[in-house]
Amino acid sequence: MESIQPFQINVPDDDLNRLHQKLDTATFPDELDVAGWDLGIPLEQIKRLTTYWRTGFNWRRQEKELNDRLTQVLVPVTVAGFGQLQIHCVHHASPNPNAVPLLFLHGWPGSFLEATKLLPYLSNDADNAPAFSVVVPSLPNFGFSSGVKKKGFGLAQYAECMHAVMSTLGYQEYSIQGGDWGSLIARTMATHYPTHVKAVHLNFLPVSPPLPWRNPLIFLQSLLTIPFSASSKAHLATTRRYLDQGNAYLRQQETRPQTLGYALQDSPVALLAWVADKLHDWSDGYPWTDDEILTWVSIYWFSTAGPAASVRIYYEAARKGDGDDGTSVTNATPGVTTYDVLGMTAPAGVRFAVAQFREELIKVPLFWAQMIGDVVRENEFDCGGHFAAWEVPELLARDLKGFLGKGGQAYAVVTGRDGY
Repeated sequence: MESIQPFQINVPDDDLNRLHQKLDTATFPDELDVAGWDLGIPLEQIKRLTTYWRTGFNWRRQEKELNDRLTQVLVPVTVAGFGQLQIHCVHHASPNPNAVPLLFLHGWPGSFLEATKLLPYLSNDADNAPAFSVVVPSLPNFGFSSGVKKKGFGLAQYAECMHAVMSTLGYQEYSIQGGDWGSLIARTMATHYPTHVKAVHLNFLPVSPPLPWRNPLIFLQSLLTIPFSASSKAHLATTRRYLDQGNAYLRQQETRPQTLGYALQDSPVALLAWVADKLHDWSDGYPWTDDEILTWVSIYWFSTAGPAASVRIYYEAARKGDGDDGTSVTNATPGVTTYDVLGMTAPAGVRFAVAQFREELIKVPLFWAQMIGDVVRENEFDCGGHFAAWEVPELLARDLKGFLGKGGQAYAVVTGRDGY
């Protein structure tokens, strides 16, 4: 196998020039009067961002800042049935021999960029807080990791790939922080690799409702408490609103990702609108700057596999493999779907913490969290949204330290700390 290689972001000039050419010739639709955000991102916003992307935004400056601030590597891993992949990682290894290995997993439309605001809060091990050795991969098909050209790369394969990254970097036991797809991948990893995954912190908790024959105690508790709990009813109303009004993007990406992919791959304005709409709607009034939005979107535009590849995770996660009969034709790890994970209970040896932020897309009564495994810490926060690591990094870091630090519910559960 190839060795781990240092990496720095270096977008070719030709790619940057091609982006500028496309922005120069962008055309825009009309808009209904006083539409606001009801129909999607307003025309005025997109025109302004497009103009700034072309004439004011400095990708080279953002690229240099990321390279200067981050230690990055390419980690070669092999996934059964898919061969070798090169996984781009931010890897900040602590000099503290007792540092907690932490795998940070992003989702869509996120990237490794989300963790960059969290890292400074995890680098300080004073006041009995733990030190962390943090690994932030770009998932396959995202950022500067390899793309996958073969059908069947679902949640089990993402889990296998991420575990291989940690093993290759020398971490035999580790903890995970995950939101969005990172949450589902983390839960899959906890089930498949419970002797390695010792603690999981989640800030996104989609679960199947409790069933009387499967979760009798939680089902009974739900009947007795939810009708009389304003917070539980509000949480379920948030989830219902998302399912009824906010998940059209999911259905498109889950069923026809290739059709959407032509727009995302060919038009930077289409990509900008598709992603910026979510950044706005899924955050808790976070004051996005133009530079933040365009750096976020540029990472997709300049990604190794291209922006169309990133949405395939929705398609693959809805299926166990290539066949509609649930069989995998890849001879790889048996498939796991999103719906499998929603009802999954991890082995007892893995400890979970759940943090639920105010404007999360899907919210449930916190006692439902017990269905996912050994949940030893639960917290509600009165601010923050879907991108907690970016919006409220200090709060997320504090909860992680409270979970994994001295006196925390998962203190000292990770013992395999032999970094490379």
